[in-house]
Amino acid sequence: MAEPFKNELGEARIRIISGHLVRVHKDFNADEFLSVALKDLNDLSLMQRNAQIVEAMAACLPTPFPQAKEILMQALAPYDQQLDEQGIHSWLAVPVSEFLGKHGKEHFNEAMQGLAQVTPLFSSEWGIRHIIDHQQENALKILHQWTKHKNEHVRRLVSEGSRPRLPWGFQLKAVVNDPELTFPLLEKLKNDPSDYVRLSVSNHLNDISKDHPDYLQKKMEAWLEPGNVQRTRLIKHACRTLIKQGHQPTLNMLGFKPFKINNIKLELQQDTIKYGEKLNFNLSFDGPDSDRDMIIDYAIHFQKANGSLAAKVFKWKVISLNKDASFKGKKAHAIKPVTTRKYYNGEHLLEVLVNGKSIATQPFLLKGVF
Repeated sequence: MAEPFKNELGEARIRIISGHLVRVHKDFNADEFLSVALKDLNDLSLMQRNAQIVEAMAACLPTPFPQAKEILMQALAPYDQQLDEQGIHSWLAVPVSEFLGKHGKEHFNEAMQGLAQVTPLFSSEWGIRHIIDHQQENALKILHQWTKHKNEHVRRLVSEGSRPRLPWGFQLKAVVNDPELTFPLLEKLKNDPSDYVRLSVSNHLNDISKDHPDYLQKKMEAWLEPGNVQRTRLIKHACRTLIKQGHQPTLNMLGFKPFKINNIKLELQQDTIKYGEKLNFNLSFDGPDSDRDMIIDYAIHFQKANGSLAAKVFKWKVISLNKDASFKGKKAHAIKPVTTRKYYNGEHLLEVLVNGKSIATQPFLLKGVF
């Protein structure tokens, strides 16, 4: 059985942090640090553990922030020797950057320098949000400078740390409300030589699309360059939420326009599914001509506790119609436990979408949920 992911910040790993802080600062109180950092550890999620380790650092490091920051920097592993015996690295660096961001808000230059130093060991994307939120104007000025940084990890931090809706991080409400605050940063990074950086740019843009779909589509239309495969890939990934939602201006922009479909047949192999089984279905239809580009998605309208239905869209295929201008395909979707959904017995609905338009639906019954 795989070890829980939260054990990236488990007891053994936390003791490594403590050991390196003692190594570089002989007066560091390891007993007090561990007493705070390990409290009720088994009951905490990964990011809750991160927050508790930061609390322990704040309790045990010297109170002048610049001194605490220098101790943490000395405890880091060298970039070319990222091993436990060499210093703090990987997930162990996450509470370091969180400490710098949370407790360095009034020491802007020292905190930002520290975050840039930590991020090649493990992204400072969560820690830097405290600084952006507290000193937005100053932070954005530095981020603009970092778009030209020689280290790709620092350049990625520009786009990842300023994402409006970063997973596992608090929302940057000002950026959620006004995408123009960070879009100029993404303009500067859209041609970055690093795939790692450009992927972060597309994820930031996808965040924007969730609150400003029309804004994002128009910006991406301006970015389109025929024949630029790298740019097209970035734009498609940035628009993935809009594509799943069937946002027609985005689909038109990418060449996935609506077209007439005939002889549609959506068949379920069984109309009653037991919890834990797969929903198997077949789809066929005829289009107007061959080589027509299309995105085929399907949505399952899951029953909620109050009996209403809520749709979840899933990706299926991005293809062109065959030489006969027809499509035939089959799909299986597992109705299995997931952490993000609670299932309920009763009638559900399968829906198929082509280029964002619904073409067929079939109801099915789910049983066996306890």
